[in-house]
Amino acid sequence: MNSSESTKGPVTVTREELYDLVWAHPMSHLAKRFGISDQGLAKICKRLDVPRPKQGHWNKLAAGKAVETIPLGASKAETDRTAIISPWPTEDNLDPRVREALEQARAGLPTVRINERMVQPHAILASWIADRERQVATRGRHYDHRTRRHSQQSPFSAPERRRLRILDGLIKALEAGGIAILKGERRELAASLGKEKIEFQLRIKLRQFKRPLTDNDPSWLRTGGKDYRLEFEETDAQIFEIDTWLPEGLRRMWQDTARMSLEAMANDIVATIVAAFPLLAAERERRAEQKQQQEIEEQRRREALERRKLEDNRLRRLVEHADRWREAKLARAFIDALRSRISDPDIVVDGRTLREWLEWADEVTERRDPMADPARVFQSIAQVRSWTYRN
Repeated sequence: MNSSESTKGPVTVTREELYDLVWAHPMSHLAKRFGISDQGLAKICKRLDVPRPKQGHWNKLAAGKAVETIPLGASKAETDRTAIISPWPTEDNLDPRVREALEQARAGLPTVRINERMVQPHAILASWIADRERQVATRGRHYDHRTRRHSQQSPFSAPERRRLRILDGLIKALEAGGIAILKGERRELAASLGKEKIEFQLRIKLRQFKRPLTDNDPSWLRTGGKDYRLEFEETDAQIFEIDTWLPEGLRRMWQDTARMSLEAMANDIVATIVAAFPLLAAERERRAEQKQQQEIEEQRRREALERRKLEDNRLRRLVEHADRWREAKLARAFIDALRSRISDPDIVVDGRTLREWLEWADEVTERRDPMADPARVFQSIAQVRSWTYRN
């Protein structure tokens, strides 16, 4: 791959080629050329066991400082040697159904307003604000799962207030379009229409930094000679992300950039969610039809299996009758041979004469011979079921 050109289709790269590219260009630049996200490129590097430059690598390099280059180790047996990198769909190569849904959503959507100040916040946000103010008033402490630390609750920061304003505008725009907004127990948000639900979140982008250790920090943090602790802090950038699967071609993440803010992307966010609902409904119907067809095919397969079992069992019963017929023929021939060799039929054996024993043998053989009553043969076969024989 020519690292100076953007790809227009799937590209196959070897582990060695990807390593050279990752160490020659920043991940964000390289991901853009591939037409994928930074996270997507990072996952491919992980899958191919390709080491990446550490944070701050390119800044140090630009400043003329020494940087550490991690060599490409030998590949493991289970490690992929190549990867196919496919660029995300663009407006030019969207599925016609997706493009039509987006165009209809954009055409019928009024401008989404993100106010500079929230005068009448949405009920969900109003409850969040009230909870926060209550915690601040009571000097409550909370654990922030994103920054991974306990702290005393503080008033909303400027990024948090902006986050609320953006959410307020987006939620009200969605509700104006007949879409319900649901709130989970852990403040998860979801847009709901009919049977479909689209979960989303608006979060403040965090930056990882090294905080020097102090005497108040636990000693175990100093293992390995470290004198710092990795922590996270808020930045001014915000990220809107849809957590639900969407049909290919629909965008799922929007982030503040130097050229465009989330406020300017609000219409695109709402239009994407609006467009997603009919596509999700169609996908649900398609999967339901597919499942129904699979169930029909499975039922046909079971019925065919039952018919085969039934036929096999009836053939087995027919062969049993054939065995009895062959045994009866053999028995008659043997009885005739015995009769011809008996010189005194009045000899008594176990209370019966030999004549009586021969009469018994004739009677039993006749009774066991299926040819004595052919109709009973088929009556017996007709009574067989697929489960008659368990072995």
